[in-house]
Amino acid sequence: MPLVVFDATLLATATAFAGSTYRAWPDIPPVTSNAESDCVGIIAGAHRHGGDFGLVVSRALLVQVDAALRSVIGLRQRDIDAYLVALMEFSRRSGGRIAEDPPTSGDLPPHLDTPLALASRNAALVVAAHRELLQLGSRWGPGRIPIVGPREFSIRVDAARRARG
Repeated sequence: MPLVVFDATLLATATAFAGSTYRAWPDIPPVTSNAESDCVGIIAGAHRHGGDFGLVVSRALLVQVDAALRSVIGLRQRDIDAYLVALMEFSRRSGGRIAEDPPTSGDLPPHLDTPLALASRNAALVVAAHRELLQLGSRWGPGRIPIVGPREFSIRVDAARRARG
């Protein structure tokens, strides 16, 4: 099963805008107008689709999500905590993992370094909503880590799930 790492921007945006909630997620197919929510929905429903993707998270990544939801979005801490617990459950249920924080290079800011280090250590794809991560290119670093945006990921998973019927 392919593993995926979502960056903190994607995970924060998925629950912060457009009527999203940490209690209900889109079941792909079909895709919706909120690609970030679709990505979390793909993971939340992966067990219903043969475990096609597993989410990898770590403490450092979840701390970044917490900070974004608290300081940038302004969510209440109890809602943030419930969302983070849901993400950890989705990770376990999808066949992914809650990984140890990997050593980072220190060459990049943490919001870029953390998802890349997690992906590198777990042979995972990065799905990034943060513009700077996407600007690194479709294959980054010596390990050639694949990086795609949330819309591309959700459309491709939608197509693959439809093809399997």
